[in-house]
Parts: sequence; structure tokens; C-alpha cells
Amino acid sequence: PLAPAPVVPPKPLLPVQSLSPPTAPTSLAPTTAPKSEAGAKDAKSKPGLLPVKFDVEALDATDRDSIGTLDDVEGGFGLEMWAGTRRSLVEKLLPGVPAQSSSRIMRGLLRRLLLSIAKAPLANVPGQAASNDVASNENAEVQTPPTNIPVPGPKKGLIHLRIERLAAMGDIGAVDALLKVAPDRENDQILLRSEADVLFYGNDYARVCPLVASQIRQVATVYWRKAFIFCQALAGEHERASLGVTLLEEQGEDDPVFFNLIDALAGLEKPKIESMGNPRPLHFAMARAAKAKLPGDVISSNHPAVLKTVARTPGLHPELRIDAAERAEAMGALETRILRDLYTSVTFSQEVLENPLTTAESERSPLSRALLYRKALVESIPTAKAGIVSQALILARDGGRFQSTARVYLDVLREFKPSRDLVWFAADVVRALLATGDLETAAKWLDVVRTSAMFDEKSAKLRDELFPLARLAGAVSDDDWAPGGLGAWQNSQRRSENGAVVNEDQVLVRSALLFNLLEALGDEVPDQQWEGLLSGPPQRTTVVPRPVFWRNLRNAAVQQRIGETVLLALTALGQAGPTQADPTLLRTVIESLRSVGLGDEARALAIEAAVAAGI
Repeated sequence: PLAPAPVVPPKPLLPVQSLSPPTAPTSLAPTTAPKSEAGAKDAKSKPGLLPVKFDVEALDATDRDSIGTLDDVEGGFGLEMWAGTRRSLVEKLLPGVPAQSSSRIMRGLLRRLLLSIAKAPLANVPGQAASNDVASNENAEVQTPPTNIPVPGPKKGLIHLRIERLAAMGDIGAVDALLKVAPDRENDQILLRSEADVLFYGNDYARVCPLVASQIRQVATVYWRKAFIFCQALAGEHERASLGVTLLEEQGEDDPVFFNLIDALAGLEKPKIESMGNPRPLHFAMARAAKAKLPGDVISSNHPAVLKTVARTPGLHPELRIDAAERAEAMGALETRILRDLYTSVTFSQEVLENPLTTAESERSPLSRALLYRKALVESIPTAKAGIVSQALILARDGGRFQSTARVYLDVLREFKPSRDLVWFAADVVRALLATGDLETAAKWLDVVRTSAMFDEKSAKLRDELFPLARLAGAVSDDDWAPGGLGAWQNSQRRSENGAVVNEDQVLVRSALLFNLLEALGDEVPDQQWEGLLSGPPQRTTVVPRPVFWRNLRNAAVQQRIGETVLLALTALGQAGPTQADPTLLRTVIESLRSVGLGDEARALAIEAAVAAGI
């Protein structure tokens, strides 16, 4: 727990001395250990006593809306991340902030926002008018609140909203970690249910059943009654469990999955689940205990925790597990190595292994993607291996899975030695490496492309095609960058590999995105390049957030309110994330994040959007 250690009144052993003001803490953890060499020596000279650091801010941090697991050294946004932000705004936006976006960067930002150790926002901020309107902080001034006295919030506090969002992200480990540092959670039904769900997902019966037993004596809700019946069945108390089931049925409870699995645990019938489209953590724990086979619709909910659980459940059909793993990995809920392991665990016939490209092109299924990966691992001829990886990346781009596929193949990509013989492969490999953040390896391929471009026309086209993306990623220095090359890039976009003319509207859309991204990251695009876009339609249908989000996002960034900036940016991007965002909105988000010190994250969002658009 983060509550400070009890302070023992000092004994009057020494003359009274003046004390200097305490240093501001860097975290909300207790500060009782000696911080200096002198302090350590002093502690040794007085057995049984430790010097105590009196820190009012740390003592006030017992407000559980302020607790967290990340300080600013570990990736948190700092103690003052909500300074100048009204509590009502956070309470309004936090429940709706996207939790299941396929953007790894958005997920990382949200996770840090939810886990940061930070003083909770105040209900009334000096210099701001009290209002529940998200746009009401016009002309607000950033002022440090005179005190850190937490203002009582609604019945559902920020700690509850944070845990709900982490659970919606499928980040069960983060939920568990935050619960462990939450004070007084044993008296909070919302937190206790969250704790039970975490334990059910982890099949930790040894911890969850005592928790359930402690609650059933106090709160006999349907949730705890079902959990208690399950624990009774686990303990072999089937008669008592049957009585509990009867009472639930008499009261009209409709949960065929629960009732079927209880009967299976009692040995009354074989477990058979017809449908499980909206599974609960309890259902997963019961199914595992009963050794029940999960139905195919279990992953229809698209919940990251559900997908992760299915991916890691042995005995299911390989295609179901791989499908769940691909989607969970794309959302950041599953480690990439687990998806790789699932790909390699599938058994294929020799005939299928001999024709992987044909199979992958015709089927485009989870199993066909596993086939391509398997073949790429065992292929020993570099050009043949490059052909397989290239096909996998092309199919991934068409299916909206490029970044996930790039992460899966990252180790394979690093095995290739950049050479002129493989320069035709450079476009795919450079995009994949930049998408995964491996600038060092991508730079080696770019050097080969630049060298080959002096002698080969196709290599020159590749150079023109790749340089703007490499510039966005930070792989091209100021000395090597010339904005005039954007014209050459546009020309490369107008011709496909087979020489056919590309739709001009597509070129204009990509150009508008690229120019906005470049300028958002600090590069100036010449006016004549912008003027070239006027040849397209004057209007374009798109989905953008309401004007209030644009305005408040800019204001929050200007006034360096980092928590509010991140919260508004994520909400404005929406569930679709940067790959579907309007270029002007994306520019505003990137500029706002950069202005509050999140330049790396802003650049990564730009790369996500650019790669998805085919830049």
C-alpha cells in the first residue's frame, strides 16, 4: 500500500533545532528511509529509530483517487498532471475514452494516464468557472491550487473509473496492480468485484474463493451468489451448490452457460456450451474447471481480455485461437511472441507447405497466415524468403493488419542482409521496420536504396517513395532532407508496380495526410506543394469530433495540462484511432502531444497513420 508509515512522536533527546521545509516528493510512496549518507549514519547511531521525513503532500496522498503504480520515472505523467483541470471534466470524459483501439500508441498513452501517481483533480480550480460543460474552461489560467485537500467526488470515484477503463482494455495485470495499492478496498464493492474478476481470469481459485466467502455473508447479490455456488462446486459441496442453483432459477435468473457448467462440475452431464457470445470472467473460470470446449462465438465480443484468454486456452481449434491472438495482439493485449508460438504450433501437410503463397492468396485466413510464417522461418534461400515475407506484408496491408504483421516478422526481417540483390524488397522491409520503430536497421536498407538509385531507375523510384516516410520516422537527417522531393514522391505514387495509373484522388488524399504529418512534426511543406492539392474536390466527407474538442485540446496543450491533453487527444481520435482520423485532426493531436513533451508518442502516431495509408 502507498499509505505512509505511522509517525512515532520524537523523544526530546536533543535541543530543539529549526527545521527546513520538506522537499517536494517525486512520488506518493512513503518517505521514511534515510535519503543521504549522513542520514544513514545517524540512523545507525540510534538503534531502533529511523529518521522520519515529514511530507504533507505524501500524507495527503491517502486519497485513493490519487494512488497509482507509475511515477514519472517509470512512465507516469507526474504528480501535477491534473493541475488546472477540473474533476468534472475528467469524470465526464474518462468513461468514454477509447479502450480497445488497435493503436498501440493510444493504448500506451491511456495505460500511463490511468496508472500514473498523481494528485486527483479538484472540483473547483482557481481561475475557472464551475461548470459541467466540457468546453467551459475558456480563458482558464493555470494556477497551482493553494492546497492538496481532496474534494469529495461522486459515489463512483476516479479510482473506479480508472479500473473500469483498464478492465475494458483487457489489461488484467494493471487492474490487479492498481487494486493492490488502493486503500480501503475491502469495504468497496466495486473494487472487490474487480478483484474477483481478475482472479477468475487467472483461475486463481485459492484466492478468489475466500474473497467470495467473505462477501456472501455481507452482500448477497447475484454476482456473489453465482461465484459462491461455483466455489462450493469446486470444493465438492454439490448439494449446497444445487440448492443455490435452485434459488437462482426460482428468482428468474437466465444464464444457461452458468447452469450448464455447474451441472458439469457436479458430474450430472458433459459440459456443452452452445453459445458464449458475451462471456464473463466467471464463465471462463468455470469452463476451465469443467474442461469444457468453448464455442466459436466466444470471440465475437472483441473484448481484449476475452481474446487473450481464448488465445491462451489449450485444446481449442487452432484457427479460433489464432484468430483471437491476432486481434488481441493488434490491440496490445497479447505479447507478440505468443502469436508467433501459435503460428508455429499448427501442423500442415507437406503439400500445403510446398505451395504457401498460393494458399495464402486464395484463403486469407488465420491458418494461411500461420502457413506463411512457418514457411518464412524454414526457407533458407534469401530471395525466396524475401518473397514469402513480402507476400505476407502485402496481404497484411490489404487486410489492415500491417503493423501487427510487421511485429510478428521483425526477427525474420532482421536476418536479411541489405544488398542490391534484394533492393526490390526494400519498400516492404523499410515500411515494416519503421512501423516497429527499428530505425537503425531501416537506415541500412535506405543506404542501399540510395546507392542503387544512382545506377538504377527502379531504385530511384523506391528512394523517392520511401524518403518522406523515413523522414516522418526520424530516419532522415536535416542535411539529407529536401522538401522539394515531395514532388518526386507524388510522381512515385501515381504509378503502381505494374505501370497502371493510380486514382488521382488517392494521391491527393495521401498527399494531404503526409503534408499535415510533416508540418505537425516541425517540417515546412512549400506553398506550391499545398497549392497542388487544390485540383481535388473542395469538400470531403469525413468524421471529426465536435468543435469543443478541438478548442479544449489546443487550450490544454498551450497551458501544459498534460493529463487533460492526453485525455482529450485520445477521445478526439476515437476508437478508430490515427489510421482513420481526419488529417487536420491528426495534426492537431500530434502538435498538442508534442507541446506537452510527448514528442516520441506523437511521431509514433504519425507513423501508424502513414503506414496504414500506404505512404
